[in-house]
Amino acid sequence: LRALLIGKDVRLEYDGPRVDPYKRTLAYVFLADGRLANLEVIRAGWAETYRRFEFRRKPDFLAVERDARAAKRGMWATRRAR
Repeated sequence: LRALLIGKDVRLEYDGPRVDPYKRTLAYVFLADGRLANLEVIRAGWAETYRRFEFRRKPDFLAVERDARAAKRGMWATRRAR
């Protein structure tokens, strides 16, 4: 994530509340080339989709996560699929 974002211009897009009860910013992070950083981290297998609440891009995130799990990328290389 650091290599993807440090020193880069990004655009935030919100989908509901801007912060959670723990004061964390809730946003989609878009790179200048149009890639969605949140999705790229899931695609690489280093994050999983938050399932508790609904959000607009959840179906896309789940699909990319399924692909990462099947390909055993990132953390899925050593974890059993649920």
